[in-house]
Amino acid sequence: MRYLSLLMLIVIIASCGEGNHVKETAVTDDMAQVDMHRLPELRTVDSIDMHFFADINDLKVYKRYGLNDSAIIHLFTLTEINNAFVDKTSCEYDTKFFCFSKGQIVKTLYVAAQQDSCHFIGFIKSGGIAVKAQLSDSAAAIVNGFRTKSTK
Repeated sequence: MRYLSLLMLIVIIASCGEGNHVKETAVTDDMAQVDMHRLPELRTVDSIDMHFFADINDLKVYKRYGLNDSAIIHLFTLTEINNAFVDKTSCEYDTKFFCFSKGQIVKTLYVAAQQDSCHFIGFIKSGGIAVKAQLSDSAAAIVNGFRTKSTK
């Protein structure tokens, strides 16, 4: 009788452990399918047309630079765009990124990179809500490097 009780206890413990393992695997598999990126459409961006404005109030005058380096594109579209949100900024954007995928524009990003105290990368959500994320100093330096290479 004692062996039967011990055997049943082992079976119960083993079956509880297997059930938990299956549940954890199922949750992990479901989570792997959820895209946590703020703008999943940016995953397909293959080029960016950058417009640099000397005066944001005059959008007719700008310099531009075309970018198709996937490493730098991914820096902005997959990394920087997911940085912490910025509630209030003391500056306006000075650059627009027109993001393209296979020749079609997928999103416009608004970037502030010139002022040392104010760096952000933003976008407009549906409903016209402006969202801004912190732009790292190194990413702002890259933007400003392209600004110096840009042409009219």
